Amino acid sequence: MPPVSTESAVLILAVSQLLVPLLNGLLARRQTKHEAAADQVPLLVQSLTAVAQDVRDIKAELRVVSEHGTMLKLIELRLRALEDWMGAARPQLHNVVNHVTLLLGERDAGRQLQRAAQTVNPKDVGPTR
Repeated sequence: MPPVSTESAVLILAVSQLLVPLLNGLLARRQTKHEAAADQVPLLVQSLTAVAQDVRDIKAELRVVSEHGTMLKLIELRLRALEDWMGAARPQLHNVVNHVTLLLGERDAGRQLQRAAQTVNPKDVGPTR
């Protein structure tokens, strides 16, 4: 290695006097940033844990909603079946009501005849011969 001149040595010393504090400052800032980031890790883990719990809760609620949706579809199918049955039963029920009304009318007419027969006394009618 060739010998370094005095001027070069002074220049190197002056530059090193400027660079060393600058490099130390950069290293200190970098160290501070790393420490701050390391301090944030527990908070990030806590936040991620909370988010994961929220995701689990949402999934559970979605399962419940899905079950309710399935139950609702089943109830709708049953309701449609009941409505179809009622639609088919209405004419039959109407026929039964008509028959019952007719029978009750005949029964009432029969009662009226019995009452009339009871009110008419055979003695009042006189000889039928």
